[in-house]
Amino acid sequence: MNGSASTLQRVLTQPLRPLGVTVGVLLVVATLAAVAGTPWQTHASMTAAIVQMLAAVLMGVVDVGLAYISWAADA
Repeated sequence: MNGSASTLQRVLTQPLRPLGVTVGVLLVVATLAAVAGTPWQTHASMTAAIVQMLAAVLMGVVDVGLAYISWAADA
C-alpha cells in the first residue's frame, strides 16, 4: 500500500508527467504509422521518399526522448 501511496503522491505533485508520457507515446505511434505508410511507393522520386524516411526516424528519436524525459523527470 505504501508504494501506491507514493505513486499517487508523485502524480499529484507533477500533474503534467502523465500528459508528457502520453504525448510521447502517441508521437511514437505516429512515427510508426508514417513508416508503415511506405512512402517509397507513393512518391515519384526516391529522394523525396528518403527525406520523408529520415524525417520519420528523426521524429521517432525526438518522441522517445520526450517520453523518456517526461517519465524520468523526478528520478
